[in-house]
Amino acid sequence: TRYLTRIGFSGSVEVSLKCLAELQACHLLTVPFENLDVFRKRKKVLEVEVLYERIVDEKRGGWCCELNGLFAWLLEELGFSVRIVSASYFNPEKKEFNGMFDHAALVVSLGEQEYLTDVGWGNVNAHYMPIRLSEDSVHKQPGGLYKLVRSGSYWHLMHRMRDIVGHHREELNREMNEDTWHVVHRFDTQARELEEFQERCDQYQTDPEVMLSVIPICIIKEEEGQVVSTLTGRRFTTIRFKENIDVRTNETELNDEEINKKLEDVFGIKLEEPMEIEEIMANLKTEENQN
Repeated sequence: TRYLTRIGFSGSVEVSLKCLAELQACHLLTVPFENLDVFRKRKKVLEVEVLYERIVDEKRGGWCCELNGLFAWLLEELGFSVRIVSASYFNPEKKEFNGMFDHAALVVSLGEQEYLTDVGWGNVNAHYMPIRLSEDSVHKQPGGLYKLVRSGSYWHLMHRMRDIVGHHREELNREMNEDTWHVVHRFDTQARELEEFQERCDQYQTDPEVMLSVIPICIIKEEEGQVVSTLTGRRFTTIRFKENIDVRTNETELNDEEINKKLEDVFGIKLEEPMEIEEIMANLKTEENQN
């Protein structure tokens, strides 16, 4: 019950698609994707008791294996048939998938039908509602159009590319004149144990090649999924999903006082010791210059 209160769920609990969709939406609107512990030198431990204390009692967020690991536990407690699955982000620059256990996603079975469910995808294109595991069915959601495509033993989650205005990097603004889909990640449906993700989770906390280990990030959905707010280092961005277009507004070079206010007001994260993100980003810039 404390978990349901934490995510603001007040509906009736039943094993149904409607209830699953409400639970996923509530979670995305209240529990942020965030990696602040990396910069507090607090090791991530993938055990339900530890995650419950962190996310429910301390009202913090987490990243994929933490958020989906605990959400899987909640769904099981509520009577859902759920399994944690291994997914891999598609790196568009390298044009290849990351390795196994790169991302923890969930597959929920409702009768004969299965659904991809996720409350821990650390990107603005995270899907807001469960997606039915069926080939080439297009699912319209607040963040755009999604579909699943089979490829061997994998499902590929696809997202239709959208126009972008207001990007902080001007060269990334775009106008899509054709129907173009890109791969978000791929996953298989084999059931995994949460602890199988611990090794990758440890790596991502310390590997300087992984963005999550070097730049503080927070992401949360708002307004029934129509808006996503992100904090990346000292930049705060709000993205409003309109018809086929992402409209971005940015606040850059925020100071620590402004950042910690955003953490509390937007992401619901109240820290006993404020984050010193100005220093983190200054050190990162120094390291980059030395390299």
